[in-house]
Amino acid sequence: MVESGPAVLVLAAGKGVRMHSRIVPKVLQELCGVPLLEYVLEAARAVRPSTTVVVVGFESEKVRERFKDRGLTWAVQEEQLGTAHAARAGLTALPQWEGDVLILNGDLPHLRGETLGALVEKHRGSGADVTILTCEKSDPTGYGRIVRDGEGRAVAVVEERDATEAEKRIREVNAGAYVFRAPVLRDVVERIRADNAQNEYYIPDGFRLVAEAGGRAETCPLTDESEIEQVTDRLDLARSAARIYRENAREHMRSGVTIVIPEATLIDKNVRIGPDSVILPFCVIESGVTIGAGCKVGPFTHLRAGTVLEDGSEVGNFTEVKATRLGRKSKAKHLSYLGNGIIGAEVNVGAGTIFANYDGKKKETTVVEEGAFLGSGSILVAP
Repeated sequence: MVESGPAVLVLAAGKGVRMHSRIVPKVLQELCGVPLLEYVLEAARAVRPSTTVVVVGFESEKVRERFKDRGLTWAVQEEQLGTAHAARAGLTALPQWEGDVLILNGDLPHLRGETLGALVEKHRGSGADVTILTCEKSDPTGYGRIVRDGEGRAVAVVEERDATEAEKRIREVNAGAYVFRAPVLRDVVERIRADNAQNEYYIPDGFRLVAEAGGRAETCPLTDESEIEQVTDRLDLARSAARIYRENAREHMRSGVTIVIPEATLIDKNVRIGPDSVILPFCVIESGVTIGAGCKVGPFTHLRAGTVLEDGSEVGNFTEVKATRLGRKSKAKHLSYLGNGIIGAEVNVGAGTIFANYDGKKKETTVVEEGAFLGSGSILVAP
């Protein structure tokens, strides 16, 4: 998409007050099996970032732990005083960087990588000092408005609480993604003031400062307003989950998987399903599950992380499988719990079978060899 990527700065320090959580920062709220922040990082990878800096604050150690070993650079915003204040904190991790900086809000799970690529390309192609992603919203309530002059040039972004009645009628809004030349960004974050209704430092004010100084301030229009749906509370989280579950189901069905009733089936992100497999209704398939070709799952099946169903295997009614490999053409059809196990090929797991391999401290591995027949009501104890 772009030849050499910008530095990416993800603003992820907020507590997420409207989530009403005392212990989980907003960017770690689970959305279809992965944290909210994962979606933004995935989209940012499309621009081939030279480096990715994540600005953390509330419960920062939890965020770092969840995303350790990912090659990210971390910056800390000790007080959450607005997006420009967060960007200033993030720049401390980029002391020598003179290229472009792509700034992203951490609560935009539907923003596509292709959109960010187009934003970076527009910025570079125009030679702009700053380029902001904008969108025409059918209902702009809650978004910062893009103010243009008499010649149609964007000159400012006005937050809704600071907008006049005329400005509130503007439908073009700030979509929450910006590209600055690094020297310009360093300059404007020092000059932005908190003279607004929230008493916070807003990164969109940098756009106005560039325009006022005669710099090149550009916009990049986005046509699909659904891409900028934010997650600010648990109602938003549920709405986004429903949308992503629909999209996940469509992708699997287009790849040759039969999902009998998609609306009654929950398939998280990062699930692999082979062709000719059939997923019956009322199944929950969590992130990190792999299902081979020609398998049958459900109804009322729960597959948890680490589960692998090899080709032709079947898991049925009220069976829960966790961190277990079910061999080729093996079956576990009724009322079973299979956790931390290795099951060979062509095994029959009788109804009501339980793997009892946790002593309260350590989880052992239960091994069932190829061709075994487990009778109903069996409890397999390991070690």
